[in-house]
Amino acid sequence: MITSAPVSAPRKLSTRHRLSPSRRALTLVALLALSGSALAGCGSRDDADASPSASATEGASAGASAAPSPSASPSAEPAPASSPAATGGAAQGPLPCTAGMLAGSVEDLPGGAAPGGVYRALVLTNTSADGTCTVAGYPGVSYLDAAGQQVGAPAARAEGGEAVPVTLAPGQSAAAELQETVAQKYGDCQVQETASLLVYPPEDTASLTIAYPSTGCANADIELLHVGTLQAR
Repeated sequence: MITSAPVSAPRKLSTRHRLSPSRRALTLVALLALSGSALAGCGSRDDADASPSASATEGASAGASAAPSPSASPSAEPAPASSPAATGGAAQGPLPCTAGMLAGSVEDLPGGAAPGGVYRALVLTNTSADGTCTVAGYPGVSYLDAAGQQVGAPAARAEGGEAVPVTLAPGQSAAAELQETVAQKYGDCQVQETASLLVYPPEDTASLTIAYPSTGCANADIELLHVGTLQAR
């Protein structure tokens, strides 16, 4: 006769093998912390792996920027040469006529006679072989005696004259009106015979002499001569 062994009642876990709610919560927190650390480590490795690629790309870009462009050199053109006008300045015109380039004369004018005096033309002619020159303005004029000494006052400038440049090629002339008053008109004139005229071209300190016998006043307060500006003939 087989008898069955009495079935023992299930064993109950002791209270020390069961986790309390607070321990379970701590265990869950620890697992989550471990999982976060693992994920962070993976992210760091990914960033580290990506950094060399980014650095290489930046280096390549910098190298491409620093390298000279092949098209820059061919496009450069040489600067144009300076023109003669820019370097040498404007071309100069004829120089002023000097006394050594001129010859002078005195000519009568038709109808030049006037009460108490006479009007004549003082003519200056370019006799040089050095090319053209210019005169402009009033010449200086004085009487000279036979010894070459000045007699009386120099010629006064006639009013209304305009200084216009006159270009004289060799052989060409310019003329100024010369007014001469009769010396005997003045009681305190101290009449003196003259032999020539001393003439200074405009803008020149040298002079030329024109043979011209006349009568002047030794009194320098009396102006017997008046001269106008030189004009083209």
